[in-house]
Amino acid sequence: MPRFEFEQSPDSGDLVDQGTRILNLVVRGFGLVLLLVGMIVALMVITSAWSLYDDPEKIESFARAIEHGSNLDLSLSSAKTTGRRQLESSSVDSGPILEQTVAPRPEFRFSYFIAWLIAILLLMMIGRLSITAVRTGGELALYDVQVKKLARALLEERARIN
Repeated sequence: MPRFEFEQSPDSGDLVDQGTRILNLVVRGFGLVLLLVGMIVALMVITSAWSLYDDPEKIESFARAIEHGSNLDLSLSSAKTTGRRQLESSSVDSGPILEQTVAPRPEFRFSYFIAWLIAILLLMMIGRLSITAVRTGGELALYDVQVKKLARALLEERARIN
């Protein structure tokens, strides 16, 4: 079967090869950076989870922020009206800060459990993103190896058929 081949000038082939090599290096470099960033973020997630395990009181500030923003505990407790009256009366008083009355903390703090749930979900989401970054970075860094394996497999299949 006759086959037509295009003539290539010697200069254009070199430019294409150089461009391909440069693009290949850029893709591999980006893959390595993505791989390293993913590994660092994964280690940070593990460290954060371990620090929460070691010192669960660190979640308190997060629980306070949730309570401050949503008044979840106050609305769920039976002392809602009493707490609101105390808060309103303490804001009217102009005495020193130490002498102002503070609303009593409910015994059951639902915001504490919500804070744990949100923290765990955030850690899981960030961990999943870091795993994806590591996998994608590894695939980009090994892109040329995968293409060579595919080309070798295609050539072997073609040789087997012929």
